[in-house]
Amino acid sequence: MDVSVIIPYYKGEKYLKGLLDILDKNNQQNLYNMEVIFVNDYPQEKLIVEGQHNYDVIVLNNKINMGIHHTRVNGLNKASGKYILFLDQDDQISENYLSSQLHHINNADVCISNGIMESETEKHLIYKNKRSQDYVKKQIGFIKVRDLIVSPGQCLIKKESIPAFWKEHFLKVNCADDYMLFLLMIDKKCQFAVNYDILYTHKYTGVNISSDIHQNYQSNMEMIELIKDELQNIDVDLLKRCIQYKYDMKLYGKVKPSIKNLNLFVYNLIYQLFWKGM
Repeated sequence: MDVSVIIPYYKGEKYLKGLLDILDKNNQQNLYNMEVIFVNDYPQEKLIVEGQHNYDVIVLNNKINMGIHHTRVNGLNKASGKYILFLDQDDQISENYLSSQLHHINNADVCISNGIMESETEKHLIYKNKRSQDYVKKQIGFIKVRDLIVSPGQCLIKKESIPAFWKEHFLKVNCADDYMLFLLMIDKKCQFAVNYDILYTHKYTGVNISSDIHQNYQSNMEMIELIKDELQNIDVDLLKRCIQYKYDMKLYGKVKPSIKNLNLFVYNLIYQLFWKGM
């Protein structure tokens, strides 16, 4: 099996047809073997996927609500693909997503595509230019800036490169499980590749967990406590200080938190001016 697409599902009826249609188009020419694994985390209702598809569809129904991290791992434990795509139920991908990602991953552990980020009022590129996307390969920004990957839906991940710790230790607060995954991969010195093709859209639904700054912060803090003794090559204190710094800026404005964290302020200013682009 070439690719396993793992989709955590929670009351996602309105997304189901669109997901299956775009996955059908991705596999229209049968260029690779693909399976799609839905993991239903709403145990009050069984998920049944109907229709004929030219790939295997597997449905797992969690017996209790487990949260997105545990739900993703339940799907991963069932997956037989060499590569994994963790796709959220409200994500959108292009018709050539998988063929493009498979072409660009080469020997890397993860391939990160460009895409579109939607907000309530606008749409913009996740990475404004090739330089900002290339910066993701440096990996230091994940410690000194933020999680530079909007969603795991941007990523095709080599299954064997997913750290065992991530598969065995679960966050209770939904949000930071993908950040945790990428930090663990960085700590294990995994190789990140980038794909400049615009293949992914992070849809604005009005209920995106990632837009809740308080839940994001709580999940990040839980993540720190969970992985602090596991990380060997990442400065955990610096990572924690950066997360706190970014949260404080959203609460209190930029001035006081930046004065207290001058080295992070300077680094982030250089990132904005040189790598990201204002």
